[in-house]
Amino acid sequence: RLPPAFAERIGLKTTVAAVTEISPVVHVTGVLEFDEQRIAAVGSRISGRVRQVKVIEGTKVEPGDILATMESAELGKAQAEIFSVKARAQYADADERRKLQLLKEGIASQRAVDLALQESTVTDAELRAAKQRVKALGGDVADKSLGLMALTSPIAGDVVKVHVFRGQAVEPSYTAFTIADRSTLWVRLAVFEGEVSNIRVGDVVEISTPVTPDEVLTGTVTFISSVLDPVTRSAEVRVIVPNETGKLRVGQAVNARIRPSASIKQALSVPRLALLQVDGNPTVFVAVDEHSVVPRTVVLGAESRDIVEIKSGVTAGEKV
Repeated sequence: RLPPAFAERIGLKTTVAAVTEISPVVHVTGVLEFDEQRIAAVGSRISGRVRQVKVIEGTKVEPGDILATMESAELGKAQAEIFSVKARAQYADADERRKLQLLKEGIASQRAVDLALQESTVTDAELRAAKQRVKALGGDVADKSLGLMALTSPIAGDVVKVHVFRGQAVEPSYTAFTIADRSTLWVRLAVFEGEVSNIRVGDVVEISTPVTPDEVLTGTVTFISSVLDPVTRSAEVRVIVPNETGKLRVGQAVNARIRPSASIKQALSVPRLALLQVDGNPTVFVAVDEHSVVPRTVVLGAESRDIVEIKSGVTAGEKV
């Protein structure tokens, strides 16, 4: 029995055990990673030597921003070929016009005109091919500085890695810069096989960090692995987390609460605050009257953030 003064002082409250909808929560931990769909590796398409590096780690870039400039003999040779072919094409075009004029005056033959037209067509095609080759190598067809090329960012984001320095020789297989868009991040979660079956793509996930547990971000499940890890008996669940503010950092540990949509059910439940551990057993206090209670051991089922399923020990309608 509880004295009225004591019950008032501790703020004793009662509620009725009732059948309600329970959305169980799966608690797991994970580590933030870059969104692999928002990361870019920038490198040279040809061999060359770095002339100037224009960014450092942490620099914010937009698409097309120059990261570094390079010198390449291969590119210079391809650009020089444009000037050579362009001169031949101009001469062939002029010769074609001259032969046409001579044909009108009855001085040149039709065959001479046809040959001039053929030569003009061939040189025009060679000029287009030469320009396309320079573009394929990453150069500028209009650049008069032969052999110079720029490495540019293909996406907007932050420079997270700089792998080159001035004067360094670079091969096509080498990654010079890594650019990442941190507006969204990934969390890979390992969920045990008994819980992963109820999780679906699109399920809501609440993410918080141990440093700021009160700041909760909402993400969504985008991928559920169909293969279980043979050692841990868990499956990977990937979550996309918004990070427009930039507060989250790659490598940071997070706590995740997944709300599996497939496991929502109607069940007898009581508030989580009504549960206590007595001698290691989950216990609720059933109200006999206004100021007296009886402790009763219960068997728990599914749990959500605020309520817990009671499988046995309490019946619907009883006050706890």
